[in-house]
Amino acid sequence: MTLLRLRALGALRSLAARPAWLVVGSGLLLGLGYAIFRGVAAGVRWLYAYPLVDRLAPVVLQRSLEGLFLMLMAAVLFSVLVASIGILYGSADLELLLAQPTGRARVFGMKVVELFVNAAGLPLLFTLPVLAGIGVALGARPLYYLVGALAASALYALPVAVGALLALVLVRVAPAGRVREVATAASVSVAAVALLGLRALRPEQLFRLGDQDTDAFERFLTSFARLDAGWLPPAWAANASWAALDGRLHAGLLVLLATGAAGLGLAGLLAHVAFARGWVRSLDAAPVAAPRRRSTAPRWERALVGRLGVTGAIIAKDARVFMRDVQQWSQLIVLAALAGVYFVSLAAIPVPTQQFRDGLGAMNIAFVGFIVAGIGLRVAYPSVSFDDGAFWLSQVQPIRKRTVVLAKFLFTLPLMLALALGLGITAGKVLDASPVLAFGAPLAAGLSALAITALAVGLGAANARFEFTSPNELVMTPGAFAYMALALAYTAVVTALLARPAWLVISGGGRAAYWSTAEGLGVIAVLSALTVGTAAAALAFGVRQLARTEAGLPGG
Repeated sequence: MTLLRLRALGALRSLAARPAWLVVGSGLLLGLGYAIFRGVAAGVRWLYAYPLVDRLAPVVLQRSLEGLFLMLMAAVLFSVLVASIGILYGSADLELLLAQPTGRARVFGMKVVELFVNAAGLPLLFTLPVLAGIGVALGARPLYYLVGALAASALYALPVAVGALLALVLVRVAPAGRVREVATAASVSVAAVALLGLRALRPEQLFRLGDQDTDAFERFLTSFARLDAGWLPPAWAANASWAALDGRLHAGLLVLLATGAAGLGLAGLLAHVAFARGWVRSLDAAPVAAPRRRSTAPRWERALVGRLGVTGAIIAKDARVFMRDVQQWSQLIVLAALAGVYFVSLAAIPVPTQQFRDGLGAMNIAFVGFIVAGIGLRVAYPSVSFDDGAFWLSQVQPIRKRTVVLAKFLFTLPLMLALALGLGITAGKVLDASPVLAFGAPLAAGLSALAITALAVGLGAANARFEFTSPNELVMTPGAFAYMALALAYTAVVTALLARPAWLVISGGGRAAYWSTAEGLGVIAVLSALTVGTAAAALAFGVRQLARTEAGLPGG
């Protein structure tokens, strides 16, 4: 049995052990892909039918495809550095594989394939429905779909190869025992700068182009169409896909395939040589800590343990680990950048009337829920898995699973609440929303933080993975897809419940004292019951499934 077949068989058995996660996660992924496909197809048809841009539509669409390729290529590059270190050099199964009667070149070749799937798999899955939507809208020939998939795969192989080579350099020059920390800090910092740079483009200026500004809009599209990035790999992929629409093969496809294959091959070869020569000593050589005088526990830690007992002790331990582990606290940098971009973008949108402000305020309720769900995927969902081997060590003590899950929930809840309430309150002030929405937005944000945090911790405990090479693996599991589906469903229900007061405000029938009326109090009661029920069910489910995991039973 080949190594690749062995790894594929292990992955299939892991998925089969949790059929519920597999069904929900696959359903969410297929639904999202279908929505992207239909949206892209409709957008392309609208673009070609719009009178103002009919002659510019092909070039505008091609430039847009180049922009999508560039953005997703950059996303792969941001995440691949840490994954390269974990998969190519620090994987737990690497020594076992190298001890088998198999050539090292084959082992590292499999590791390069694993790295590609881990880093570029999700962007590739999002790209395929986009290409399919364009092809269906334009009546593409069958060759287009094959060429598009090959071009996208070869394109995303380039940042994977670059990340693997940068990881090798980092392993060589970084301080001993600090390779992952340096890689994570560098990746997160670059991602935050990229977010702020994207915001600097001020895309909200397009909203200021009204019907009287058709000339300005046409000038903008003409300038956009003239952007030529033919020397960049995303343009090679876009040109190859575009030529295949008519059944032609473009030279860019051959260049991409050759460059991508050569890059991945070089990355695997150098990783093989590096591991053989012992260049990765810094991964397992931690610096010797200077002796320190033993000090008493801080006052806040003693207060937590005194008030909450074992739960407080776990929270204190998690707080210490959070501040020491760059893979955890560095997420706050990206969160701060996202929040800043959100606020600045919200303030830059022109709001000519109070009704328009209230309309944006109503939509902001759904946006905040979506943002909180995405943040919970990175912060709260992996909280149990982050314990790694320490989880099993703690189980020799009289610590109940309920205590562990509750401690994770109480630790992550303040972070999620602070962010959600900050988004809700600040958005209301920026938009100068009516009193009804100014109260409703923070209310929905706070309740969403409570329910979504419980969903993340509960489903993360139910789908805990204590052996992972990169945190990115945790957010690409079927359990993570199921969490996102449930979190978005909860957000949709909350938005629907608040649609009635939002419509009253927009239509001019809402009163400032709405929330003190019988209807307003009823909405609050239903929201509270929904939130408490969701949180309790999610945490209880996580406790039960975590106990089954320890007993060696399938998680369901």
